[in-house]
This record gives sequence, C-alpha cells and structure tokens, in this order.
Amino acid sequence: MIEKIEKIFLTITNGPLGQFIQRIVSWFQENVIKRKLIIFSLLMTVWIGLLLSAILSPERKTYSPDQLKTKQIFSNESGEINLISQLYSPETGIIVLQFETNDATSNIDRGIDTNRLEWKLYSKQKSLNATMDVVPIIDKKISVIIHNVPKDFEAFAIDIKNKTVVVKDVDVDLDTTPSSARSNKSAQSSPTSTVQFFIAKENPELKSKVIKNTTREQFTLSEIKQELKFQKSQKTKLNNSIIKLKNSIADDESTKINLNNEAKYLSGDDLVQNQNDIESINSNMESKNQSIDTANQNIEKVKEKIKSLKKKEAAVKNGTFEFSSSIVTIQKN
Repeated sequence: MIEKIEKIFLTITNGPLGQFIQRIVSWFQENVIKRKLIIFSLLMTVWIGLLLSAILSPERKTYSPDQLKTKQIFSNESGEINLISQLYSPETGIIVLQFETNDATSNIDRGIDTNRLEWKLYSKQKSLNATMDVVPIIDKKISVIIHNVPKDFEAFAIDIKNKTVVVKDVDVDLDTTPSSARSNKSAQSSPTSTVQFFIAKENPELKSKVIKNTTREQFTLSEIKQELKFQKSQKTKLNNSIIKLKNSIADDESTKINLNNEAKYLSGDDLVQNQNDIESINSNMESKNQSIDTANQNIEKVKEKIKSLKKKEAAVKNGTFEFSSSIVTIQKN
C-alpha cells in the first residue's frame, strides 16, 4: 500500500504539474523581495475587498425579541392584542396578518370593538406605496392585509391605538389639596393606549405562502369562508363530545345498578366501600352532565357566530358591507 502511494507521488512530482510547482517554488526562493511584494499585494487585495463589501453591502437591521413579540398589552389596562398568524407571499407582494383582541374594560367576551382601534403603518424605505386593509372577521378576530410589499422589504411597524374609554382609575372624589390633584392627573396621563408590532422579514414567525392578489372584497369572503369552516368544525366536535358523554353516563348507570344489586349481600367494610363507589359514580355523572350543559351552551354560541358570519358574507356579496379606508404607509426615520 505504501509503495503504491509512493509510486503515485513520484508520478505526480515528475509530471507536468509537479514540474510547474517546482519551478514556482524555485522562483520564490531565488526572488525574496518579489515574493514578499506578491504576498503583500494579495493580502492588501483581500483586505480592500472585505472593506468594500462592508461599505457597499446593505445595512441589515436586527430586531430584538421584545420588538418581535406577538403579544402586546395596552399599558392603560384597556386590553391586549395577539398576533396569531403572519403570512408573506413574495410572488404577489402580500402580507396577511391575523390578530386576536381581548377587551379588559368589558365583561362581554367579544374582544375590542374594531371601531375603537386606530391603525398606522410605518416603513423606513422611501417611495414605498404599500397599503394596509383592516378587516374585522368576527368577535375577537381581525384580519390585516398589506399590499404592494417589495421583495427587498426589511420590516413594517404597525401602531394600534385603542380609543376605548378606561374607567378603572376614574376618580370621583374631591382632592384635598392642589398638589394631590396634580399628582393624580400625572398618574392618570402616564399609561399609553398604543401598542406596536414589528413585521420583519428576518422573523421566523413570518411564514412564506403563495397568496392570490385579490380585491378587498374577495379577501374578506375568503377569510369569512375559512372562519365558517372552523366554526362548523367546532359545532361537530361539541356534538360528538355530547354523544360520548351521554354514552359514558349510560355506562355509569349500568355500573350503579350492579353495585346496588351487590349491596344487598354485603356488610361491614365491603358495604361501606360499595356505597363509596356509588357516590363516586354519582359525582362523575354530575360532572359529565355539567359538561354536557357547557357543550350545549357553546353550541348556541357557535350557532350565533355562524349566523353572524353568514350575514357578513351576504353584506360583502351585495356591496352593503362597510369597509374602513385603506391605510397608507408612513415613512419613519
């Protein structure tokens, strides 16, 4: 094996390539000054290339995890907004965002009234003609579509202002001194009603997907169709759960009958254990009946949502649905 390797090495060394390398090595050994000059020139070329690439390459902004957060809470305790989905279609220049809101000022579980939300779209890129449409789907869910997104976009910033009135800290008592009145006023004015979301290209939460470039009406109908499909699946799931619970209660009833029959022939500790088992079954049956009641209540809620979605779908189709004006991009330094 070693002899074979030596033979291959000698063949290469004595060949044209080996002789060429030997001539270069010999020339470098004889011309020391020229050798140093060539090495210096190569190092300078590499250094200049690295310097130019650093100067000419586009600046890459890195966003902190705090900036890319998908959950933002209004500091004035008016509620919160969650960014639950981010989709980007480079082919058509469209970004679709799904938001879900929670209203902390009301006991009604319907999210923040979209008429009380004010939206602004920002970008650092000049001459960017992107526009944003905000489409309330149902209850807590809001869909946002950004058009005319260039392939080289870096990021968008979306400001959302909640104009819902917060009465939690309203003071209806008299102030004792002017200084206390000023301090109360200062304390009330400090919380903000605006949150900000960054939609950055580098964010792994921004998923790529081909999205058709459709009109606002077509987009809304597509979102409503998806939500209808989801709500109908919820209804099916709840009905199946009720069937399983009822079947389980029937099994419990059968077990309870058997335990009552066995109790006739038991005494002492065995009878006590038998009665404990019956009480446990009764408790389980009561819990399952409560679950059935909850499921029936949720089915009614789903039916109302489906009815509302169908009304909204009809309004979009006949042109009576009121869309808010498109939001233009504001250049931000």
